[in-house]
Amino acid sequence: MVRNHRFSRLTTLTSLAVLVAIGVSVRCGTATATLIAYDPFNQTAGAISGTASTSPGVWPTAQTWGGVGGTVNITSGSLSVPSGVVGLSTDGNRAVLVNNATNQVAAFRDFGTTYNTASDTDLWFSFLYRPTVTSGINEGISLFNGTQEMLFFGSDGNGDLVIRAVQGQSTTASDANNQFANTLVDATSNQTFQIVARIRGTTEYKIWVDPTGFDHLLGVPTGSKTASLLTGTGLQTFSFNRIRLGDATTSSTAGSADFDEFRMATTAVEVVPEPSTWAMALGGVAAFFWRQSRRSRRSR
Repeated sequence: MVRNHRFSRLTTLTSLAVLVAIGVSVRCGTATATLIAYDPFNQTAGAISGTASTSPGVWPTAQTWGGVGGTVNITSGSLSVPSGVVGLSTDGNRAVLVNNATNQVAAFRDFGTTYNTASDTDLWFSFLYRPTVTSGINEGISLFNGTQEMLFFGSDGNGDLVIRAVQGQSTTASDANNQFANTLVDATSNQTFQIVARIRGTTEYKIWVDPTGFDHLLGVPTGSKTASLLTGTGLQTFSFNRIRLGDATTSSTAGSADFDEFRMATTAVEVVPEPSTWAMALGGVAAFFWRQSRRSRRSR
């Protein structure tokens, strides 16, 4: 009986060490993640031009919003996170572009440095988006290189949520200057969406809408509508140095495009914040040790 008890304790301690090692390993893996930019739009309510968010917002260099066309404001209150979306919190206010049926509404923010998709590093993006009109919607966030639009995430003219390659990023599409992958999620329902996107060199551009889970092994969000542009469609490398909030909605109905919680990073966990892996690992260790202790006491 004593020998069995000692063996049980040894097994418990060995398992405990393994679980801790796994927790440390997972934590160390996420520690290499880099949050490049985060704009919570938490500056004072008013016109967005000449303003920038404050802590916890981060940006590669000190840059403010500018190049504004039409009416773009910071409005009090964050967008509500879609029901079931994993681990997302908000901070402060939101950006609102007021629809103009005849002219595009836009605001730009430079990164102050240039990024290139030719590198081996994944680039991840996420943001909250809510349209308030139900027809002619053409709104979203774009990556720009100077004055050229390179990639777009948002709703197309038909109101579906898409990722679209612009300025010849696809060389084999029937419309090489405007290829897109469609999630078939209808954005005309006047609700908030979480958009997540990944650029993986010339291998894949992918968009997720309202992810409800996270695959730790693959490092990707799960439980959402997705769409992808793949290597076979002729994806090309491109550079970008600024983002644009844009609204080219043609509806004459008064409304707006609301944006919040923009993030850009090298891993998904930085743009789709998940429950702390370390805390989860420790919780599992504690539960395991408690169960093993009870079993040991019963066997005495």
